Amino acid sequence: MTLLTILVPAYNEEESLPLLYERLRPVLESLRPKLQAEVIVLDNCSEDRTREVALALCSRDPAWRYVRYSKNFGYHGSLACGFDLAKGDALVVLAADLQEPPELLPKMVELWQAGADVVYGVLDKRRDDNVLKTIGAKIFYRIFYWLSDCDMPLYATDYRIISRRVVEVLRTMREPDRYLRGLVHWVGFKQVPVPYDRDRREHGESSAGIWVSTKWAFNAILCFTHKPLRAMAYFGGVIVLGAIVLALFFVWTRFFPLSFLPQPPIGTTAIALLILFAIGLNAMFLGIIGEYVGRIYNQGKQRPLYVIDETHNLGG
Repeated sequence: MTLLTILVPAYNEEESLPLLYERLRPVLESLRPKLQAEVIVLDNCSEDRTREVALALCSRDPAWRYVRYSKNFGYHGSLACGFDLAKGDALVVLAADLQEPPELLPKMVELWQAGADVVYGVLDKRRDDNVLKTIGAKIFYRIFYWLSDCDMPLYATDYRIISRRVVEVLRTMREPDRYLRGLVHWVGFKQVPVPYDRDRREHGESSAGIWVSTKWAFNAILCFTHKPLRAMAYFGGVIVLGAIVLALFFVWTRFFPLSFLPQPPIGTTAIALLILFAIGLNAMFLGIIGEYVGRIYNQGKQRPLYVIDETHNLGG
């Protein structure tokens, strides 16, 4: 019997989980008897009644499992645990907030059974309430596509079905600074897109506000490209070349003055501005280098990506 594991990352989703259960149940029923499913709720130490609601669903339906961490390890750390616990022949990442339609699952399963190793959702339309976040997401996808060393399609999302052999490869990747979408596309194999419309969040507020989303975007870019470092080298080379040309020009005009050129400004304002600009530029470049060095430092500590506090219905 083919088994499908559905990972549901959850943080403060007490109102959304029952709705997700009601929408997901007929979808999974339609896939039986050829396919059985297990649903693992990955509770990132929620502060509301998510635990109680999830445990009630586990008692109601033995196919539902529950994992709670000792603290909030972040979205990607939570998914790393789900990948380790999943027993299915394929794995699905489905958000608890119902912005991704569970009704799309049969089509994704069909494409996976037809030979695709990854079937990933691609946003056709998004109905987010935050206009700035929507615009920012479009800008990020363009920048990531341009900068990244990973060939990730535009507007791809985490909503996807992943075959067991891809899951096994992803489980070997233990870097603490993670970006799941990029990792999945970096692995390769046959990957097929499925367009869909993202709905508004049913209940509560997203924990991924503009600031958190910006941090995720910055992390994604640094995870999959070293082009900022290369750009710094190029820019430094241009500055050095310009300084050499300017020095030679000043030496030339010292001995052969040009009458049509104005006299250099009197005072230190221009010099002070140039010094401040150079200091700021150096600080920015050192900050970018520091981000990469910090990631090496985090990797070297080799701490676990997550710590589990309790589980239910997972068995041995």
